[in-house]
Amino acid sequence: MLENKDIKKEILRMNRRTFVKLAGTAVGALALGRFGFPTADAAQSLQVPLAGSAIPQFIDPLPTLSVAGGTMNTVMGNQPLALTMREFDANILPTGTFAPGIKPTTKVWGYTTAPPAGPLDTYIGPVIIADRSTAINPKPPTALTMTNALGSASTTNVLAYKYSTDQTLHWADPLNNEANTCSMGGIPAYLSPCAQNYAGPVPAVVHLHGGEVPPVIDGGPDAWFTSDGTVHGHGYYSEPGAAGNQAIYKYPNTQEASPIWFHDHTLGATRLNVYAGLAGAYVINDPAYPWYSSSLAGPVVPIVLQDRMFDTTGQLFFPGDTAGGLLWTTNPDHPYWVPEFVGDTIVVNGKAWPFFNVAPQRYRFLFLNGSNARTYELFLQNQTAGGTPGPVFWQIGTDGGYLDKPVKVDPNDPVMPMKLTLMPGERADVIIDFTGIAPGTILLMRNTGRTPYPKGKSPQGSTTGRIMQFKVVAAPVPPYTPGTFDPTVATATLRSGTGGQSPPIVRFVNPATGTKLVTPANVRQLTLNEVLKPASTATDPVTGLTTAYPGGPLEILVNNTKYEGLSSDMTTFPGGVRPDFTPLTIGGKVTYYSEVPKEGDTEMWEIINLTADAHPIHLHLVQFQLVNRQNFNKNNYIGAYAAAFPVPAGGVAAFIPAFGPPLHYTNGTTFAATPVKLTTFLGGNPDVMPFLQGAVMPPATNEAGWKDTIMALPGQVTRIMVRFAPTDLPTTTPANQLYYPFNPDGGHGYVWHCHIIDHEDNEMMRPYIVRALATPAPVASITGPTSGTLNTPVNLTANVTWAQGLTGTVAWSAPGGTPATGTGSTFAVAFAVAGTYTIIATATDSRGNTSTATTTITIA
Repeated sequence: MLENKDIKKEILRMNRRTFVKLAGTAVGALALGRFGFPTADAAQSLQVPLAGSAIPQFIDPLPTLSVAGGTMNTVMGNQPLALTMREFDANILPTGTFAPGIKPTTKVWGYTTAPPAGPLDTYIGPVIIADRSTAINPKPPTALTMTNALGSASTTNVLAYKYSTDQTLHWADPLNNEANTCSMGGIPAYLSPCAQNYAGPVPAVVHLHGGEVPPVIDGGPDAWFTSDGTVHGHGYYSEPGAAGNQAIYKYPNTQEASPIWFHDHTLGATRLNVYAGLAGAYVINDPAYPWYSSSLAGPVVPIVLQDRMFDTTGQLFFPGDTAGGLLWTTNPDHPYWVPEFVGDTIVVNGKAWPFFNVAPQRYRFLFLNGSNARTYELFLQNQTAGGTPGPVFWQIGTDGGYLDKPVKVDPNDPVMPMKLTLMPGERADVIIDFTGIAPGTILLMRNTGRTPYPKGKSPQGSTTGRIMQFKVVAAPVPPYTPGTFDPTVATATLRSGTGGQSPPIVRFVNPATGTKLVTPANVRQLTLNEVLKPASTATDPVTGLTTAYPGGPLEILVNNTKYEGLSSDMTTFPGGVRPDFTPLTIGGKVTYYSEVPKEGDTEMWEIINLTADAHPIHLHLVQFQLVNRQNFNKNNYIGAYAAAFPVPAGGVAAFIPAFGPPLHYTNGTTFAATPVKLTTFLGGNPDVMPFLQGAVMPPATNEAGWKDTIMALPGQVTRIMVRFAPTDLPTTTPANQLYYPFNPDGGHGYVWHCHIIDHEDNEMMRPYIVRALATPAPVASITGPTSGTLNTPVNLTANVTWAQGLTGTVAWSAPGGTPATGTGSTFAVAFAVAGTYTIIATATDSRGNTSTATTTITIA
């Protein structure tokens, strides 16, 4: 049996682990799908894990932006771009990991602009930089053509994907019309197709995380398309002109400047596709404010944090079933799914434990937690001075853009000690000042984040407790020009509304007191639930061996509701269809929605965490503000919660997994023959207010900005204020003007979910719809001559008044004419035959509203 103490400590929870000796491995049978591809493949990985402690540290340099001379590809947005998802070699592991002077190569997936000529220094990227587009200063969209060239699961060399797909999850299931017959529950039979890995063309889709975009281009879980182009998810969408294995999205770039990112979001396979390397950054810059530039604080350096595991040949390793001789899976029902993946190797910008040379000056770092499940608590130590405190972090921005002023993040601050804490999906814009630090000084970025967070196992001090090394050199490398902004000055601001700075954050919340400043249209109380299975002994569906499983999560849910919205209680709800959910049919598939907010409304969502761990809750489309957190008596609330479920005949009330909320979502009544009203809040759960304990806890000072991902701690209610409208519209904006520049209602809508991607892959995700606000259509007229001569161009102009905040395009029609030009608001047309002609200008705004104007021209 393989013994690896580091892996044992890092990967599995203490109360959910067991290790078994294996007599051997079994290879399952194959079944053919409707396209002739095998739906199953060899199930048992033969990889042997490489201990993280065996990997050298601080050997290779940190990949940085190509615009600064680094190896991380940087491209400009606001133009047509073409990216391809493909497999290639990357130098993740340090030089000398296996042999002196030799750089190992690892098979990865990534987004590239061209086929790599050889191994790449990093798989992360590219970084797309796009200028913000506004009605006053319109910019072209980023027209992204994304091609899926990932090949087949049966032939890929990314073994972490090949041996880890789990067909018992509710997932894309490309070869079976998304039927998901393997996800109906129970333990798959040994040698059955459901016990095997998927082996067909790889499904993938790109999601712009934090993007304020129309729903059809959000890249939702059902919008995937396969590498061979033959199968699409029922939520697939593309602008015209795409091949079968492509999708074309036009990102409008209308939101406030912010450090957003993009990654794969395929239903049930996100954890594997992102793990294989499908992640990049997308920075929105606002040219109206000079502060939004690299001159803010000197060099700009991304810090993308991920943890990984490798095998003894340097390939990515993902735990599942009994790979490498260890039992990783908590239950046999999902043989390749682990509740949370945490690796034993820290990778930064696609490089394991890198170093970065810094000059004694200020730097700006864009932090992103791109890990599956690991939470980081970050700070700097001076190794040269015996582990004394290093320079502090000054946080200047959150997920959705700049804070109003810099926030000091210092674990040794006597008044407000704080580490930079990031859960998966969260970002932080940070300045670190190395000024005055002697050349030759070695600084170490440390991590104390427990796994699972916040009360799990501490990271190993010599491995996962280390992130990267900074080496202070005598001069900038390369020779950057330092910025002039000094965050340590007490009067320093980022959003003053003067001096070239953008206006302050539009506040729905007083972050100092944790109180709301506006009255929400709705309050939703929504639970986080973990469905557990006790320890059991069963036949391992992969090996066929009798195995003792430790038990643990079968799935994790938001509001006790599965992704599609059907209830597990077919007695209370025939067919599982709840009367309080809204059905929507897309591509022949029916999904049942419970969250249906209205555009322009402000809502307060109260996330009630009934699980043992913290979850990073992410909402697509919106940025929101944290109101506060508050403890509640979890045991007492769980008792009241369980009592609210329908009582089965001859039984007692108890929690029903995947029932949905126990009460009617909208009116808060029970589902008994004689309904009883138990709550006035939306969400269908007993009111948590009687169970609250202690005072509210306001946001930390570095959380008091725009967020799209927020930490919901166990035993707490986490309250967020969400307005379904652009972030920079003042709270005094008339209700009829609280709308997006695009129509937010369409396609499959959006989703909200836990960003521990192992959780979202196993049901901890729900779709939601935003009902659009009606907006005025454009008003158009045409000016120009009413007569002309043969074969001589007549010049016309369309005069269009667009609704507040909207932009649009004009299309011209001139039957019988021969247009010379016809782009935008001007039009030139000539006629070869005398007569009277009608010319039409059709104005279409960015929400799809149209208006036409006509004029007649007599040609003599």
